[in-house]
Amino acid sequence: MTDQVATIIEPFVRSGLFATPEKAIAEMARDYTLRQIERYKSVVEQLQTKHGMNYDQFEAYLESRAKTLVAKPNAALNQAIMLEEEDALDWKVAREMLQKWLGLHNE
Repeated sequence: MTDQVATIIEPFVRSGLFATPEKAIAEMARDYTLRQIERYKSVVEQLQTKHGMNYDQFEAYLESRAKTLVAKPNAALNQAIMLEEEDALDWKVAREMLQKWLGLHNE
């Protein structure tokens, strides 16, 4: 453990919150991981609720919307699709991050 990490962790051990520096680090990492899992799970759930479908269904929906736009250009539809594409990107990132955090949690 580096001196810098020891300096950060030492007050937690000294105050009796944790038995050892290793236990402090392990518990803090576990807590942080669980909070990240909840954060990204919440984003995924909010977008599923907002759009009334799962991510794969939403991707198919966007693809069909884009084809409609190509066939019949429409400024209002274009703007709506752009907003949906932003949601798709947020959704994709949240799903990927959730999987990474879940992977760490299960190790």
